[in-house]
Amino acid sequence: MYIFSRATMLDRHQQMAAAGAAVEVAGMVSSITGLSVNVYLTRYGQPMNSLRWSCRLESQAEMQAATEKLLADGSYVEWVGKHSHMFEVAPTDMLANVISSSGMEAGPSAFYTVLTATAANGRLADAVAFGVKAQQFVAEATKLSTAFTTNVYGAFGTVTWLTGANSMEGIDSIDEMQMSNSGYHELVKEAGDMFVTGSGMTALIQKIN
Repeated sequence: MYIFSRATMLDRHQQMAAAGAAVEVAGMVSSITGLSVNVYLTRYGQPMNSLRWSCRLESQAEMQAATEKLLADGSYVEWVGKHSHMFEVAPTDMLANVISSSGMEAGPSAFYTVLTATAANGRLADAVAFGVKAQQFVAEATKLSTAFTTNVYGAFGTVTWLTGANSMEGIDSIDEMQMSNSGYHELVKEAGDMFVTGSGMTALIQKIN
């Protein structure tokens, strides 16, 4: 399975209207392509006007077929032309390969913690093996939906851990586990020099549609 994301920045001077437009076009894209498109705004860890559209796919061929449907649809093309001013930067498309996951079949969560890091030179295989182990540990320790992914495009060696919850209480339980679980502390130590120093970034995103 793949996760496709299109990331952009809402116009800060009309952020609420831009967020509404982002939800509107997600519904339009879902109707045209048959894909379930979710809209996420950043709560913490990135600029507050950071937004991403996201959907799950089985293949890059499926994504191409969806893109061709959109480009052939006059209503979608017209919408893009009329609403591009609501976004501050050109979107960046990202595709991630889901290497391991737990609970993803339940559908998208209301909140996700997003942890990214970059594997050190020559350590990608080790970093991926560690990533799978860490994903499985967090899934068991928290009983929450989790996934570990690798970038298909973009910065080489970038990996991501997603942990989903349907309430902020669930997000709190992640912090509590990280602070108090000795097994988690030992797991973090194992990472050692597998990742580029300072490459780790954490954010919290919230579904708005």
